Amino acid sequence: MKDDFIKFCRNGAAMTRRRAPLRSMKELMVLLLAVALLAVAQSVLAAEVSHETGNAPKIKVALYLDIGCKGGGIIHLAKLLRSSPEVTCDFLNSADVQAGKLGGYDVLMMPGCSGYERYMQMREEGFEKIREYIRDGGKYYGICAGIALALNDPKRLRLIPYTRERTPPRGGYSAAIKLNERAQELLGIPASTRYFRYHDGPLPAKGKPVPDSEYEVLATFDSHVMQKGKSVSPMYGMPAIIYGRYGKGKVLVSVAHPEYFPSTHDVLGAGFKPLVGRAITFTYPKKSVRPLRVAYYASEIDKVGDTRKLVENALALDAKPEVDVTFVSGEQIAEGALDHADALIIPGGVQKKMWSAANPLIERFKAQGCPVYTACKDINPKN
Repeated sequence: MKDDFIKFCRNGAAMTRRRAPLRSMKELMVLLLAVALLAVAQSVLAAEVSHETGNAPKIKVALYLDIGCKGGGIIHLAKLLRSSPEVTCDFLNSADVQAGKLGGYDVLMMPGCSGYERYMQMREEGFEKIREYIRDGGKYYGICAGIALALNDPKRLRLIPYTRERTPPRGGYSAAIKLNERAQELLGIPASTRYFRYHDGPLPAKGKPVPDSEYEVLATFDSHVMQKGKSVSPMYGMPAIIYGRYGKGKVLVSVAHPEYFPSTHDVLGAGFKPLVGRAITFTYPKKSVRPLRVAYYASEIDKVGDTRKLVENALALDAKPEVDVTFVSGEQIAEGALDHADALIIPGGVQKKMWSAANPLIERFKAQGCPVYTACKDINPKN
């Protein structure tokens, strides 16, 4: 039936084209109708072919990596994006942003850690480049520091009508977050309570309006958190995921880290749906039965050389089927992360801010004959 319809439209358009010149308004209307029907039919056919063959263009993602980007979550996020069959992911730094390179990407992904350090790196000129990119139709996907940067506060991008709730440091833990029915509609994730990695992310409080924008809350905290050395800090009902529009562009930001736990990777992928029209998936290459287990200290990677290059090297090492890389912090080393590792990488040998409780465990690790490297390239899995 579909083929007959397209054939009919083509024949009608061809017939009216062969007849010359048009002698009446009726013939003109027939021609216009045939051409319009043909255009619709060809559009439907093209959409069906694209759906049948899966030839949708890949989503071009720019992952920001520079000063202020550190920790295992950064590399987890880069690894996931690079593994997605629906995505091409490039690493951009502050110089790239200021040079106007965002225009070639569908989504700017702003990962966690320190928003203030990124402001000090890009300043207002760089931030205006990001605003311009979004106003013109770009998409912004922020996690933790990514939402801190989006707040309507000084030295921030001022994308969303929220300010930062002033609270003492809270550390990291697993936080219960309730996805609402609107999240179910936009993300395709059932309305339910899920557990996300949370690490001292900014708690958004309602702030001053942002011109030419509109936003809604897709998820709220369904838990409380213990402040470091202090009493319980209630977080119930506070925004956790916010989505909306800024100019012609779209913004989706999350206080917690959906990239950290495999159980929330589907939420990370679903976040692309309201931004670009479709969710993305991630692949997980199978490792050797007993791979070489490498602990990679990631807490200070933004202080050692080119952050993008360090992340590239870490991903290249992790891509080896005979190597299994775990990205750790000093806190995790203090908690026993080296107990199941064969080797440790401390990029550049830097551990200035590492937890003091981790240092004796690293020395014990060395004394047991386990190697500690300062670069990924030094590791030979066959040795």
